[in-house]
Amino acid sequence: MRNARRILALLALVALAGGVARAQCQIQRYERVALYGTTDDPDVLVWDSRLRMRGYEDGTFDEMNALLPHARLTPPGTRAEVQACVSGYVQPPYMKTPDDAIGVLIMNGPLRGLYGWVLGSEVRSIAHPGPRRR
Repeated sequence: MRNARRILALLALVALAGGVARAQCQIQRYERVALYGTTDDPDVLVWDSRLRMRGYEDGTFDEMNALLPHARLTPPGTRAEVQACVSGYVQPPYMKTPDDAIGVLIMNGPLRGLYGWVLGSEVRSIAHPGPRRR
């Protein structure tokens, strides 16, 4: 009986510590979003894998050039639906905090139907209009 209590206490501690240590994504699955880069370069690279996206963001100039063929360029404002989010997955050297990796399904434009990965900082939630008034 005493061992069972210790095991339960240990499991509760591990579960509580894991929940506190893990940050949550701000974007939720199935949320409709628009893709926008920075003000200087509003286009967004959509990557075929989150591993390559991280390698590009963390890499040297030569590594970045080698990985670039695995990305597709999308214009700003491209609509997408969030399929997955990995919190704090990418740590670009030019940012102080890690960025999320967001798996998206492109909903419009020439890349419609493409599944890929983008940075969390390149995703903007689309405000849903309220009910119509008559």
